[in-house]
Amino acid sequence: MDNDTLKTYLTENSQVVSIFMEKCTDYLNKQNMDRLPARRFNEAEIDRQADKMLDEVIENIRGKIAPHTREQTPKAWANFLSENDVLDDLELSMTELSFEQED
Repeated sequence: MDNDTLKTYLTENSQVVSIFMEKCTDYLNKQNMDRLPARRFNEAEIDRQADKMLDEVIENIRGKIAPHTREQTPKAWANFLSENDVLDDLELSMTELSFEQED
């Protein structure tokens, strides 16, 4: 399963993506408010940065799951995710996720 297919699957079958995007966007907006007014990003740039961060998270998730699935088909992945309660674990991880401000 490639990253885009995994992202679509997670979006359609869990709250993983929505939870991450909400937390990520909040973090980026807070970080943006610390910038000088002339250097602040517009909403489109915030969305692009959040999407980029989501893509990195999806890549990381895929990298951790891929070695545990024999077949790389969407059906095999869906079976693995379902049988091992991966979606529930990912949702829990996303709810506990916190972004740290760098000083």
